[in-house]
Amino acid sequence: MRVKFLVTPIGLMMGNVVSANRLKDALVQEGVEVTDDPADQRYDLLHVHTPIPPGNAFEVRRAKKRGIPVVIHAHTTAEDTEGTWTGSTTLSGAVGRYLTAFYNMGDLVLAPSAWTKSRLRARGLRAPVEVLSNGIDLKRFSFKEDRRRRFREKYRLPADRKVAYIVGVLCVKKGIEVLPDVARALPGLEFVWVGRRSRLYHPIIVSNAIRRCPDNVRFLKDVDDIVDAHCGCDFFFTPSFAENQGVALLEAMAVGRPVVARALPVYEGLLQDGESALLGGTAVDFAAALSRLQSDDALAASLSREGRAALEAHEMGKVARRLVSIYGSLLKRNSF
Repeated sequence: MRVKFLVTPIGLMMGNVVSANRLKDALVQEGVEVTDDPADQRYDLLHVHTPIPPGNAFEVRRAKKRGIPVVIHAHTTAEDTEGTWTGSTTLSGAVGRYLTAFYNMGDLVLAPSAWTKSRLRARGLRAPVEVLSNGIDLKRFSFKEDRRRRFREKYRLPADRKVAYIVGVLCVKKGIEVLPDVARALPGLEFVWVGRRSRLYHPIIVSNAIRRCPDNVRFLKDVDDIVDAHCGCDFFFTPSFAENQGVALLEAMAVGRPVVARALPVYEGLLQDGESALLGGTAVDFAAALSRLQSDDALAASLSREGRAALEAHEMGKVARRLVSIYGSLLKRNSF
């Protein structure tokens, strides 16, 4: 079996690229031959991870004309793009129509969560859909004391202070506007935002939010290894308004970081309020949850244990083996 991954490294799609690369490595471990060379035409199955540029649709049509099955990974939805780049909310209808048309070209669409599947169906997707987690490498994403020490020393984080952290691009969707109020309510807690900034992503709104942040907030964009950030900080905070699953969330849970998150439908089945995470919807909720973690080590330890236990079904090896089975079924169906 030779599978071609179609992955276009465009700024707006970098999360897709990270997920695709990790999945590729896991498939190779399972003995699958995977190529991501755009010019390579020697493959048995095409697996598409990025819906743009439009030229990717040409590649899909060419594969289908040759009788090659096509799997399209729905890492992106219209809801997920709202609040990212400037104008994304206004154009979400057009984005949704394009994505629906693109995904309908596939013989099978993979959705990273049941919520994503429901949104795709609501927007008119007719192609078969299966839910397949993005997966998490539980060996790589595990706590290491030396990584914690290295991260804290590099960024001069006080050893005696707890650190809440956010991972993601600086944009409205990720909740940048709520950060100043939460941080101001908790002067004894350090806050770190790990992620790049783009001029395409609401530059004025983001700049204003950064300007409003108190002195206990820092922004880091040059972290060499994201595992170091997960190990070096204490509480994972994700006020994001929309996710298709939340890869950074899975990473944090794997490393054992207790989670404070916005209560979103996508997290149903993964996060249980008070058991594997603390959920809220406002700056007041988030500040109260983080304050509880600051003062209650037993609660933080309990959330950490329950969170990591919830990831067993998302272990990358299991995800890869299920995908190999899916590939096999499609190839067998196409052979008749």
